[in-house]
Amino acid sequence: MENIIIEQEPANLIFLKSYDFMKLGQAIEHGNWQVAAMTSQRMQKAAQELDMDMFVRQLTNIRQCIMHRQGKAAKDILALMVARRAQMLNELEKSRNMQERQED
Repeated sequence: MENIIIEQEPANLIFLKSYDFMKLGQAIEHGNWQVAAMTSQRMQKAAQELDMDMFVRQLTNIRQCIMHRQGKAAKDILALMVARRAQMLNELEKSRNMQERQED
């Protein structure tokens, strides 16, 4: 019987790949402030646990916008977060590909 190694993704990668970013954007877009508040709170807690300070700060700002029902400002902040998220995912993918090449 062969040993199968299941590779687990790091917690920060799981956070970056989560659908919470999309869910938050949809809630803000549709003015569903309660869902937006709960989603941003859950995301902020996860970001704090992972020491992802940039996301913690941005989510704090988004939560302020949600409290005051400032959809445009919340969308602008979320756009910055999504751009940074994409950059981080690309960097992680590049480093993973480089590691795989070195192992070959």
